[in-house]
Amino acid sequence: MTLKPVGDLTIFEVGALCEDVKQARTTHPQVELDLSEIDKLDAAAIQLLIVVRRSEHCTLTGMTDPIRARMTDLGA
Repeated sequence: MTLKPVGDLTIFEVGALCEDVKQARTTHPQVELDLSEIDKLDAAAIQLLIVVRRSEHCTLTGMTDPIRARMTDLGA
């Protein structure tokens, strides 16, 4: 299953996305989180992405250069 958030991924949206990931995991053995449509993210989003990236059941795809740079800036 693929989840593809659009727009900002900040502390205001990360809770809903976390719930979406948890829900998807209950019915799908593998979850893909496609970040290609994310405009902006913050430290709260980075924390979620770190957890997702470390999971053997979830993968991150569509990471744009600005997202990679932001993650690097925040030490992820």
